[in-house]
Amino acid sequence: MIKTKPLFIHQYPDWTRFRYNAQSILAALGQTRLKEGALISTVDLTSSPESEVLTLAQDIVANFAMDGHVLDTQMVVEEIQKKNAARSDIRNFVGAIQNAKQPLTMDRIFAWHAAIGQNKVKNFRAKESLAGAFTGVSPERIPLEMERFVDWFENDPQDGAIKAAIAQFWFLTIRPFEDGNGRIARALTAMLLTRSENTTRCQYALNEQFLNDRDNYIQILSKAQAGNGDLTEWILWFLQALKSAIENREKEIAATLKKVQFLQKNQQADLSGRERMIIEAVWNGELPAVFSVKEVAAFTGTSHDSALRDIQDLIRKEIVRPENKGGRSQKYSLI
Repeated sequence: MIKTKPLFIHQYPDWTRFRYNAQSILAALGQTRLKEGALISTVDLTSSPESEVLTLAQDIVANFAMDGHVLDTQMVVEEIQKKNAARSDIRNFVGAIQNAKQPLTMDRIFAWHAAIGQNKVKNFRAKESLAGAFTGVSPERIPLEMERFVDWFENDPQDGAIKAAIAQFWFLTIRPFEDGNGRIARALTAMLLTRSENTTRCQYALNEQFLNDRDNYIQILSKAQAGNGDLTEWILWFLQALKSAIENREKEIAATLKKVQFLQKNQQADLSGRERMIIEAVWNGELPAVFSVKEVAAFTGTSHDSALRDIQDLIRKEIVRPENKGGRSQKYSLI
């Protein structure tokens, strides 16, 4: 009895009619979207140009690292900060987020590939792609498959996070180029997520999550490629990675959020310039979180009595509280 070789998903005639278990996917999506909405609100309060650039740089560095290309984070930060980045590979990935609402076209995809690939001509892959972790459709099918993909990318109305997961799998399965497919696929993912969040900034470093669990990333995508069109496992894994990226970003900005909330709460307080200096110094780490009169006096350049009066005034305004100990070793902290 002759065993038939199992088909890859792209070898089925209706291979892009992807399916998934709606009940399990929608449950995971709800949890992720709840986290995402909270993060967007928090970032609106706490974000600074520097933190936005750093998050985007970290995401780009991780995207390249997924394909074995090492970039220096500080170099990427400097490139992003330029009005027109000298490195077109970085400029194009920044554009995928900052210009996410612009239509996806084949010219745009070719430009991305020209920036990162070996082939600078507007050509698709001319050879079979069956080696490595992922397979690709046969070369003669690529133009039509890409035309269908771009049309779906621009016109399919389904949820943006689910669509981002499917888009990454779909592009990697077409595998239109000899190289650079992974980086472009993940840029397309970022583009769809940015559209769904209605923003022009990188809210979290999703590619860092992919990089931290790269083996499972490859294994699950490969398994889906060898399947029959059910993408449930891949989409669930993707949503969990997205949720983890959001949670990591929340941890990064937690201290900044506390500072913003503290300042908002006390914005009506009648504070002297020196009192504001003390508060800022505690938040910035120039004074310890639990501080003494002596430390405040040294920082502000005043006498012990003046520093004590400042602290006592802040206690009356319910901004500072004394810690448990008293006497000469008395300590204080912000409420």
